[in-house]
Amino acid sequence: MLRATIYWIISFSFLSLNLFSQQARIDSIRKQIPLLDGNEKIDAINSLTRGLMYTTPDEAMDLSIQAIQLSEETGYSEGKVMAWINQGVIFNQRSSYQEAKDVLNQAKTTSEAIDYQYGLAYSNLSLVAIYIRENNYDKATELSFSGIEAAKKIENIDLEVSNLINIASVKQILKDYSSAEKYLLDAKKLVENHPEIPKIRLGQINGNLGIINTANLDYGIALKYYQEALEVFESTGSQAQVANVLMNIGYAYAQLKDFPNANKYYDRAEKIWIQLNNQRSQAFLFKNRSEMLIEMADFQSAIDYLNKALEKEVFLDLALKSQIYDLLFKAHESLAIYDKALNYFKLHVALEDSIADNKVQQNIEQMTKQFEFEKMKRQQEMNLQQFEIEHLKVVKSRQLILVISIILLLLVVWSMWNRNRLKLKLVINEKEKLLAHQEITLNQHNHESEKEKLVIYAKGLLSKNENLEKNIIELENKLQADEQNSPDINDLISKMHNAINGDRDWAAFVMYFEAVYPNFFSLIENHKKIKLTTSEQRILALLKINLSNKEIAALLNISSDSVIRSKYRLKQKLGFVDSKEMLVFLSNLA
Repeated sequence: MLRATIYWIISFSFLSLNLFSQQARIDSIRKQIPLLDGNEKIDAINSLTRGLMYTTPDEAMDLSIQAIQLSEETGYSEGKVMAWINQGVIFNQRSSYQEAKDVLNQAKTTSEAIDYQYGLAYSNLSLVAIYIRENNYDKATELSFSGIEAAKKIENIDLEVSNLINIASVKQILKDYSSAEKYLLDAKKLVENHPEIPKIRLGQINGNLGIINTANLDYGIALKYYQEALEVFESTGSQAQVANVLMNIGYAYAQLKDFPNANKYYDRAEKIWIQLNNQRSQAFLFKNRSEMLIEMADFQSAIDYLNKALEKEVFLDLALKSQIYDLLFKAHESLAIYDKALNYFKLHVALEDSIADNKVQQNIEQMTKQFEFEKMKRQQEMNLQQFEIEHLKVVKSRQLILVISIILLLLVVWSMWNRNRLKLKLVINEKEKLLAHQEITLNQHNHESEKEKLVIYAKGLLSKNENLEKNIIELENKLQADEQNSPDINDLISKMHNAINGDRDWAAFVMYFEAVYPNFFSLIENHKKIKLTTSEQRILALLKINLSNKEIAALLNISSDSVIRSKYRLKQKLGFVDSKEMLVFLSNLA
């Protein structure tokens, strides 16, 4: 709930000028446009676009297309940049995120090419919402801080406030509420000290402060901030932000068990989202409404709303879809429709596993990219060193030929050449030693990277087993009350147990392990003159990568006591006095 709300506040924090609260100025610009030509006409069209993008987005999009066409005819790059930025805001409002990213990157690239600081600042600001939606919070924060510096250079207080709001929003997503509140109060102080800043900024700040208090479960104060934000957005005609705040107010009332008021605000929000054709926000609203209906024990109505949300599947991300499946599971379970409840539970668990796998994969990809970058960098350094060595060898060869040609004439020249040759040889030796050292360092880095991948994979298996075991326990507990457990359900539980104890994941783990420690088991067997069982090999491999007894137990689906007993038997079999001596032996091996 909070993350989606924050994203909407960011999405509509771009390019708010005084036009939002001045309908008379909008009408005035409409009348002036036919009387203008050239760049002045393009600037006027872009200004009118900004004034209409939240109230009549379709008309605003047509105006931006007109501005781009006129800019291309006159070669006015700055006008085209601002038109693209306007389109980015409108695409965001329509949940057309890829189109928004495309036009904003066009605006940014063109601004950099022509050194247009104003366009660069606003295109970066608009891209922040895109990066937040992609979970790239570091990039979003980086662009926001850069935006503050750019705003100070062009003396644009409104732009500085917008970036402060965006930084606060990222902090809210990361649950750093104290930092978020600090940035919001800084922004609010700037707005209060500069009356020329558009009024809509105060609404965005109050909306974010409401979100923070909602996260802290202080719904009374949250409603106060939401109502203040709503007054601002209604006065500026910003329909998308009005709908977003209405949805937040409905959520707060639902948490306070004031269901009539919650329904009233949800109804108002739904009408606006339908008017704006924002499919994802409609689905999110249906999900919130179903949560409230489940709380009211109106399970069938909740199911109807959740099914309506699933009809907009193309606009749903994995997290939102997983929440919908979870609510469908709970609603059907409450109605004792266990077959459908089980089906939705499976879908929910599958999506949660997929989300977890994606996070692990992202971590691995990030580490891989970092490793490849370091590898490429070191390779370039090695190539440079090799080039220098070859160059010195060429110089040495030329000097040798020269000295040989004149050695018969001048003994003094030969003596000087001899000294130069010795000096050059020392330099080459030093370079070659450095190159050899760098090769050793690179190999060590490769080995450490493989070890990190091994540990990440082991932790991933551990997380998967823990989640699956937890789901099994929950499913078994919920099915205990039903005396007529179907064979299919018992078979499913059995398969889930088998999935935990299966050998496929262990085979993949062994592949990673042997890539890092290729002769580990054979070295133990040869050194101790013993034969290890598969179970013993598993315990030793997990001890080698420094997993705790608890982690080993979870990964092998055995108890911690079993792990301790296995370690004790291994210690005796390997002939060690105590476990510490065995762990030192394993650490030094391979």
